[in-house]
Amino acid sequence: MKVLYSFFFISTVLFSTSNYAQSYDNYYGSIVNQCSYDSIDIHLTELENLGVKEIGTAALDNTLNWLISKYTSYGYTNIEIDTFTYSSTNAYNLIVTKQGTVYPNTYVIVDGHYDTKTGTGTNDNGSGISIILETARLLQNVDTKYSIKFINFSQEEVGLVGSWHYVNNTVIPSNLDIKVLLNIDEVGGVNGMVNNTIVCERDESNPSANNVASANYTDTLANCVSLYSNLQTEISYAYSSDYMPFQSNNEIITGLFEKNQSPHPHTSTDLKIYLDVNYVYEIAKATIGASLYFAVAYLTTDVEQENKSNFSVYPNPAKGSITIEFNQTPMGQLKMTDIAGKQVKLAPLNSIKKQTFSIAELAKGIYFLNFNNQTVKIVKE
Repeated sequence: MKVLYSFFFISTVLFSTSNYAQSYDNYYGSIVNQCSYDSIDIHLTELENLGVKEIGTAALDNTLNWLISKYTSYGYTNIEIDTFTYSSTNAYNLIVTKQGTVYPNTYVIVDGHYDTKTGTGTNDNGSGISIILETARLLQNVDTKYSIKFINFSQEEVGLVGSWHYVNNTVIPSNLDIKVLLNIDEVGGVNGMVNNTIVCERDESNPSANNVASANYTDTLANCVSLYSNLQTEISYAYSSDYMPFQSNNEIITGLFEKNQSPHPHTSTDLKIYLDVNYVYEIAKATIGASLYFAVAYLTTDVEQENKSNFSVYPNPAKGSITIEFNQTPMGQLKMTDIAGKQVKLAPLNSIKKQTFSIAELAKGIYFLNFNNQTVKIVKE
């Protein structure tokens, strides 16, 4: 849970669909449309009934087992428990991995904590957990180029202890290749209010090496919200949740947080009757759309064409810079042309498979990247 005060929104920007060039994907839309309101509602009820999920309680252990049973029922088999100690008691992060077909060792992470403080935490963070479960359910049988890790952290409420443990003991030692992390925390809204806006959070903290990339991904996240839900978006900055240990390690982060902040988290009244289930449902649809986009989902019938591609580009649409990831060690030059075929950029390549190029000097429009007789269309915003 994050303590939010009104002045945090001084620099917040309101977005609408017209701000973006990225278009609706019919395949992604067909998956988003399978999102179930009933599933969201049932998850929230079941999480509430599990009780107060604090360290050392049966409720916390039972919630872990409940989560494992959910992921297992969806067909996931790569399920790991990451054990750590807090207050002389064992606690457990849950990591569920879906393997990508092209970049199996590069991960999109979708995360949210499952521990609570004082109350049952139906909003904080049952709302986030219910969304992650629905996203995992619908993506289980979808081919994605990048691998996805669905992570449910414990002990967020006492200082991000679980996520710090995971970063220090897994991400850093294994040099885990993270494409982007999407954190979902307290997104239930307030029952009785107009909950039509979700806050999309970007990295504005030090270290700042990936702040631009985070801003680009957050813009893309906001666009996915507009494309795949009926919500509006606001852009603000990331703070006080499980993405911050990753941010400190220079990973690219983004996040979702409720616009109308509930007064109930960390109290015995953090119950389903005080949140807006339909709001959570709409955020789930947005999360599914964004997860499909970030992990580059594709139809199985497109496998032959997908396998021919020598490189991928993200973010796309882009603003100041693009990152190009090559399947093999690149050699030669990368050429960019405009829609009329005029060369606008010629960049020498080094031997690194992931390289970033500035496109800040280009005007808004459609461009084509050419490498080894392969062409990828990009949109400059």
